[in-house]
Amino acid sequence: METKRNEISYGEPVGVVTAQSIGERSTQMVLRTFHSAGIVSQVVTAGLPRLIEILDARKKPKHPTMTITFDKKIASNYEDVKEMKKRIEEVRVSSLLESFEENLKAGTMVLNLDKEALALRSITVRRVMDMISQRFPDVELSNEGNSVSVRSKKKKEIRAVRTAFVNIRAEMISGVEGIEKVVVNSEGGLFYISTNGSNLKGVLEVNEINPENVYTNDMFEILNVFGVEAARAAIVNEMMQVFAIEDTKINVKHAMLIADAMTQKGVIKSIGRHGLAGDKESVFARAAYEETIKHFVNAAFFSETDRLKGVAENIIIGRQITVGTGRVKLMIKNADLEKVKPED
Repeated sequence: METKRNEISYGEPVGVVTAQSIGERSTQMVLRTFHSAGIVSQVVTAGLPRLIEILDARKKPKHPTMTITFDKKIASNYEDVKEMKKRIEEVRVSSLLESFEENLKAGTMVLNLDKEALALRSITVRRVMDMISQRFPDVELSNEGNSVSVRSKKKKEIRAVRTAFVNIRAEMISGVEGIEKVVVNSEGGLFYISTNGSNLKGVLEVNEINPENVYTNDMFEILNVFGVEAARAAIVNEMMQVFAIEDTKINVKHAMLIADAMTQKGVIKSIGRHGLAGDKESVFARAAYEETIKHFVNAAFFSETDRLKGVAENIIIGRQITVGTGRVKLMIKNADLEKVKPED
């Protein structure tokens, strides 16, 4: 007869084991960022800084990135993927300029567009002028060659002129907002796109983008677009990637346990005092982490009760903790108790 083997023993302190497993390895990690191979100018946060970003549930990663793959029909054709790159990469007026000259007193500005930059992005001077005229009705436009002259109708209001000119240069012409740089890479004969910057919702609105082929390292974007289960999977994936880059192995169950704890309430919560540690029911457990005096004062002020059910609070007061053999309770029937002789 075969016996089923449990993954863990009854009373196993899985949280402590997880903390030790991840904590010991994280002390050996690098404290730097580095350039990702094959991606020009893309800086990737790795090692301990990235692990801290994940566990602290930072709203925005320091270096947000996306990976966009395509169906085989598109992915096998470099020109098709290059066309998708042009549709996704953010292009602003400032990125098309060779130089500019402005005269605030006269209310004029001349934009000298870079011919090569226009050709690279398949953008014409007329398209730039149309975008400016649509969004800035208070200016008059004219052009000569690759130079566009802008004249403000409010030239007496220098502040308004200055604001308008700055906004014109920052105006987006095409692409998805937030996707600052896009690079085409290849793997196994198929082409895909890597980006600097992340805008999951915006990218999914581009035609021919399959939601199943898009990935971002921004966990909160995944939460907002796909929901908490997808965010939980992203946390696990990002943690495992950090350890893989460091050539360090941990059991994926440890990452899954942390992800479960961080997302159990339908949102992403950090591990620290502003998240899971600060939300504990026990006063002693909250005080054991950080800001001890504050937690005791608040508990006294609001007449809180600590039922001493967890591990940390029982260690503090010197009681047996309810893990391992500490979870086992011995019981005896009254009838059997009566049979025991006093001298025994």
